[in-house]
Amino acid sequence: MKRPLSIPSAVLAIGLAAALTAAGPTTSAAPAPAAAAKPVPTDFALFASGFGSRASGGEVPVGSGDATAYSVIGCTNRAGVARGNFVEDTALPGLGTLSGIRTRLWTAKKGRVVSSYATQRVAEVVIAQGGLGSLTLEGVRSQARAFHDGRRYRTETRSSVARIVFTPATGEPQVLDLPAPGEPVVIPGLATIRIGSGVTKRLTNGVQATTDGIDISVLPTATRTTIAHARAKIQGGAKFGTFRGFSAGIRATGLDDTVKVGRTPLAILPCPGTKGKELGNSTARVGIPDVLSARALSTRQMGRQTQRRATAYEQGTVGRVVAADGAVILNGVVGRANVTRVGDRLIRNAKGSRIGNLVVNGEAQEFPESGVIEIPGVLKIQRGVVRRIKNGLAVVGARLTLLDGSGAVIDLGVAELQIRR
Repeated sequence: MKRPLSIPSAVLAIGLAAALTAAGPTTSAAPAPAAAAKPVPTDFALFASGFGSRASGGEVPVGSGDATAYSVIGCTNRAGVARGNFVEDTALPGLGTLSGIRTRLWTAKKGRVVSSYATQRVAEVVIAQGGLGSLTLEGVRSQARAFHDGRRYRTETRSSVARIVFTPATGEPQVLDLPAPGEPVVIPGLATIRIGSGVTKRLTNGVQATTDGIDISVLPTATRTTIAHARAKIQGGAKFGTFRGFSAGIRATGLDDTVKVGRTPLAILPCPGTKGKELGNSTARVGIPDVLSARALSTRQMGRQTQRRATAYEQGTVGRVVAADGAVILNGVVGRANVTRVGDRLIRNAKGSRIGNLVVNGEAQEFPESGVIEIPGVLKIQRGVVRRIKNGLAVVGARLTLLDGSGAVIDLGVAELQIRR
């Protein structure tokens, strides 16, 4: 049930207006939490992340949507890894300020119990302030833990606020009642505040725990701010190492700001692999106005491992591409990255990458030895762009570079893969 706070709206309105011009974040270097002297391997893939605040939607100023005090343990099978971040203070767009923001992440093993932890602490959240007073949330904390207790996967989450204080311009501060987790507190016409509640998500051979300290919606600006976010994840099957990879049919950069084409369709390889099962996504059509149209885009991926060996592949495919007002047609573009690791030996290649055929102005074209065909003033086509990266390989089936002065690049059949011991 919603409960309105009995606070003068003028106090909050003044603070909300002032917050729009508040200063940006002030950062201070902080060491990561102390880890074990020597991390130890486990049979689990572990992940953790956290941030102090992130605003989205509505009238969020440019750059304000970035997460503050962000830190991540991307994917590891080692216990004893630790990360951290700290920000002294930062402005919240259309809201107020945060101070004392600390993120702490770590992985641990005790006996048979393997855990991934994420914690967030914010010393003070000033929701509004002005000549009539201020509203402050003190001691905001959240923690997410995902773990295997030796028999099954489990999660634990906690979210808390030490106290909410209204301080008038004159008179004594007033400590307000705390709402229950998940229950909204409404400041009429201005904001809705919720103390976070934990969410558990079951994964393939694993589990994920997520929680927020506070969720604030500012009504006049339609802005939502998440404060003290923590997420932890654990998955089994990482007996040899961890995978990091993705594939996509198309990826474009350098286009006009009004044209957005990310990695489509996107498939991200699970950290412990797929147990040998082939996964993938597909999209019927993608168009870039006045540039090209692409049909039958798909991705395929697989990863498996044993105690001694790991192997995987990523593949991005585009069935047909029509560009330059029909003057250029590519059929059957495939980019494939294959990586195998046996001990410290890494085997990688782009076998399976290809272009079925290329037609320019109605005539079939063969790529020269250089693998590059240029249509003056229109575009450049590169076949099979392959690049070695640490622990793996990055492959593009065909790369189109527009020669209209924009320098825009469109990759077709994108695959990238790493296997880390």
